[in-house]
Amino acid sequence: MKNRFITSFILIALNFACSPTGVSEADETSSTWIDATDEMKVKRIGDWRKTSFRYSHASHLLTSTHGATLTLHFQGTGIAIRLANNAVPAYGTPNLGRILTRIDGGEPISIEPRSGALEVVLARGLTNGAHTLHIEHLQREEGSGCRIEGFHVFNSPTGDLQFSINGEDNAYLVEARAIVTQGDRVVRNALVRNWLSGRCRLAGLAPGSGYTLKVTAVGWQSVTAENIVIEKYKSTTLPAFYLTRNAATRKTRFRFPALNRPAIRKPNQSFRARFNSYKDLIEKVELRRSVGPAVISRNLRFEEDKSAAYYYDREVVAHLPEDMPPGLYDLSVTTSNNGQRSVRSSPRSVHVVQSFPTDPVLVTFGHLDTSSQYQAEYLERMATMANLIGPDLVLNSNAVNPAYISGALTRLEMPYLVNFGNHRFHGHEKWYGDQVGIVDFGPDVSVMNFGHPWHVDRSKAEALFSARKSVACKIINAFENNAPLEFIDKHGVRMIHDAHGTGKRVMNMGKTPTVRIGKVNAVSFRVVRFENTRVVSCTYDGHEINPYPFGREELPPLRSTITPANDGTHTSLKATVTNDYAEDFSNCRLTFVMPHGDYVVDHGRIESAITSNGGQYIILTVRCDIPNRKTTEVHVSRRISSASKP
Repeated sequence: MKNRFITSFILIALNFACSPTGVSEADETSSTWIDATDEMKVKRIGDWRKTSFRYSHASHLLTSTHGATLTLHFQGTGIAIRLANNAVPAYGTPNLGRILTRIDGGEPISIEPRSGALEVVLARGLTNGAHTLHIEHLQREEGSGCRIEGFHVFNSPTGDLQFSINGEDNAYLVEARAIVTQGDRVVRNALVRNWLSGRCRLAGLAPGSGYTLKVTAVGWQSVTAENIVIEKYKSTTLPAFYLTRNAATRKTRFRFPALNRPAIRKPNQSFRARFNSYKDLIEKVELRRSVGPAVISRNLRFEEDKSAAYYYDREVVAHLPEDMPPGLYDLSVTTSNNGQRSVRSSPRSVHVVQSFPTDPVLVTFGHLDTSSQYQAEYLERMATMANLIGPDLVLNSNAVNPAYISGALTRLEMPYLVNFGNHRFHGHEKWYGDQVGIVDFGPDVSVMNFGHPWHVDRSKAEALFSARKSVACKIINAFENNAPLEFIDKHGVRMIHDAHGTGKRVMNMGKTPTVRIGKVNAVSFRVVRFENTRVVSCTYDGHEINPYPFGREELPPLRSTITPANDGTHTSLKATVTNDYAEDFSNCRLTFVMPHGDYVVDHGRIESAITSNGGQYIILTVRCDIPNRKTTEVHVSRRISSASKP
């Protein structure tokens, strides 16, 4: 959770610097990229089809036809081919064919797409001139298929870097991002990893020393290798990398509260926590969160409900103190047995608020096809915008890969609900629990998560809503929208959000009426506002159904930068908030970390001022109104006391 509030658009820009080819625009090697889909340069014979995985970083050519060929004429001293990755289980079958390549009619080189790296060096040290590359797809006994993104053509001597990546929850680890630097210069910024084998290669690096490789995958901890030497016409092989999961995505021995089932409370209220513990002594129940360098934590008073214990499970009632600051907290329970302590943790599972809404503000999106690294980077940028908008809750429908999603959404500063639909990675329950559940946001708002088609048994959903007859604002985050009208009418459901339904994307359903809010596309989101417990707005710029647009390679239209560094060392900070949308955003939220003291804000209002552990820092939450198509500056500075004025 550390530093998730800091909007680092330098890193975002670095992601965008990666072109669809996987080559950074900052790449200064003497190389040329040729897209396989370029019909003028790459001649096709046989059945080749231009395609792409859902919202992947680049298009590619696909064939399953035995004997289909490609021919490329190029000028240079070397060439490497870049393959598209194998389809993940949610979207198809892997590439089971074989590729045979020849340069200038020479000896063939065989490539195995299912096991090799995505980049393969075919030739280097060629005479500097015209050459011809011939590629043929061959069917194997097990199956067929190959996918080709394009070619790196080299005009000077190069080497390459090869390594493998595996990690915790390896079945969910698809791609990673590899960033190679030499000093302050970015040399390569590319997506790597054949997910079937874990193998990676970065081709076409200039010979030299002092290279650094950083490997990142959203939801896993990054790893770095330094002092790498690249030799002319050689492959430098690094030891294998093993990525461990980000602790903010990993629940350990907890039943509830947890992701998808958080406890939302005010100070002085209590919540139940259930966890795995046999005969240990329960020593401590703690809530903790980090905002940059500042840590806020409280040890909670608790008592065990022994009547709720069963076998390994134990349950406590934990009480929030009167001075519990607002925010989204990690919950931990420390136990001991014969002097041996152990900690059970449930990250981002307790949300403390000063007051409960009667008319919530929601950010919603769905069917974003977040299967891997590139798509998860988009989801991270979506979460960064949501933090600025400052809703009460975020709803995500019809998700895919829980490992990347849980990583990307650690940026959110508020709770969220997510369900998994027709393209899910099985095993998502490890992160998010049952597909049917409910979150109470105080006495007036209850949000049900229903991740099944509506023809399945609905008895649990019936029971959850029936137990909340007095709740005025009932909301459903659904996989599909076709809930039976008698069900939503019976329970007075105000809104249903979905990402896989048919029909009009914004419409009234039933007698209540229930406002259906559906996904239009996978490059947008919605902001939903209520008045008197009913939806009053959910579209963009007054349109009948359109959501807020947000392209996959677009700089977030709502964005902020804070200068100087928002790291707790400065008594004066400036937030520059840019809104490229045609709509105003009211009550946006900014977070500042300052040395402890008394502060004032210009063009905003302080919502909360929280003192960190040890009293070194103060965390200021500032609300401000951001007009459309404008850039607004919000200044925070230490208050000058009357005694110190001249």
